[in-house]
Amino acid sequence: VLLADDDSDQLLMRSMLLSRDGFDPVEASDCESAIQMARRESPECAVVDLRFPTEELGLRTVRELKALNPAIHVLLLTGGYSDRLARMPEAALVDKILVKGNCWAELMQRLNALRIDSDSAKRM
Repeated sequence: VLLADDDSDQLLMRSMLLSRDGFDPVEASDCESAIQMARRESPECAVVDLRFPTEELGLRTVRELKALNPAIHVLLLTGGYSDRLARMPEAALVDKILVKGNCWAELMQRLNALRIDSDSAKRM
């Protein structure tokens, strides 16, 4: 799981929690390092902060991740969901837009579902 967030505290907390739950997170604190990390690590999933540190850079990160690997699952974190965000072209590139605050349970549910799907595909 690629974690992309410019807030070092949030990045560390998510990384520690994902590691505790058996994931192998890789961290990126800016758009360029997120893209480089995706090239090097080929993650199956990315959790991207929308304001990374600006909304444009967060959306650019989503576009570039999908250009590198159209099959990557992208979960987008935002401070507040809006109809405007849902109408943006990038909304079609993400699996889910999650509102920060109480999204940890849903984030983990989605990551675990992706892990189960990936494990099933590998056994076939």
